[in-house]
Amino acid sequence: MNNQKTYMRTIKLAFMCLWAGTFVACTKSDDYKKYTEKGEISYTGKLDSVKIMSGNNRVYISGLFLSDPKVTQCKIFWNNKADSVVIPVKKKYATDTLKYFIERVQEGVQNFQIYTYDAVGNKSIPVYKTGRSYGSRYQSSLFNRPIESAFTNASGATTITWQGMDRLTGVFATEVEYTSLSNVIKKIRTKIDETTTAIPDIKPGTSLRYRTLFLPDTVSIDTFSTAFQTQRVGADITATYFKNKGNPFQPAASGGRWRNIADWTVTDNIRNHGGLGGWCSDSGGCLAMEMGWDGSAQIINGKIFQTFTLPAGSYSFEITMAKNEAKDPVYIVAAAGNTLPDVANVSTSLGYTNFANNKFQFTLTQSTTVSIGFLASMTSASGNQFWIVKEVALKSL
Repeated sequence: MNNQKTYMRTIKLAFMCLWAGTFVACTKSDDYKKYTEKGEISYTGKLDSVKIMSGNNRVYISGLFLSDPKVTQCKIFWNNKADSVVIPVKKKYATDTLKYFIERVQEGVQNFQIYTYDAVGNKSIPVYKTGRSYGSRYQSSLFNRPIESAFTNASGATTITWQGMDRLTGVFATEVEYTSLSNVIKKIRTKIDETTTAIPDIKPGTSLRYRTLFLPDTVSIDTFSTAFQTQRVGADITATYFKNKGNPFQPAASGGRWRNIADWTVTDNIRNHGGLGGWCSDSGGCLAMEMGWDGSAQIINGKIFQTFTLPAGSYSFEITMAKNEAKDPVYIVAAAGNTLPDVANVSTSLGYTNFANNKFQFTLTQSTTVSIGFLASMTSASGNQFWIVKEVALKSL
């Protein structure tokens, strides 16, 4: 009797399990119907191999349409889907390309969602891609590469010497515009790792313009630049204004060690070697003053100079020393007018310095007749005095 009850319970339990499994199976098999009430879902092929390149308030997007022939358009969203663009697609080949500039993209990092669609509105699964646009914030952080000097030497060759820049700014080159000898505006580009730029044919007396170029990242499609800045080109104008500039200096006539110097104005007290002075044969021929040796007399307000007219501008006068045994101050001076001031009034000149510096600068606000040269009172009783100069140079800045 107990075995019969056990058998009946087992039959009932098996029947209940069979009924529950059938119900669950039927329920699951019917679930799909709520997703396909309007028909089977159809997805178009997504855009493949997507790349987004940065630009100036825009980006450039590229990708591949693979084998799906149904694709008729591509839609791209960004700015949290507040902005979008629709791109018609007309495939010519089984695998075709998308290349498109998206304009008016707000500066900064943007997240893009990309869908493809067929003619009846079926769309692909989304493709997510991050890109970046640069704009006024980046532009405002840029500055021009500093110029250390821009100078044309006596042979007419111009060299720009550049200062360094931080490469992290994206700087890669500097562009220079100048007027050539044939009055043609020319452009040259200097890479950021080059410290000098040579210009063989710049027109004398003209300035140059330059700007610095930047790429904010390695995938940027747009070049950013600073505004053009004007740079005056300095020049060695010695030969234009000075006669007998030295290296060597030429004497006025043949003779012994001491002679008069050609083309320079020399006060009589410097000719203290029997009526000769201002030039000596040391170092191949130098401009000079001496007192004490060979009975040469003291020199008070001795002056050696040349006079000419310079246009408005800034200038540098420089000397190359050969030897200096002066005990009293010796000045190099530029003064307005046809002569140099006395030592007591040297501070009234346009510019001056002593032999410790060997160069000075001065500025003219208008075309001016100037005298430039050497000034000294050599009177110390403690011994002989002597100095010689190998060369002079006048440069416009």
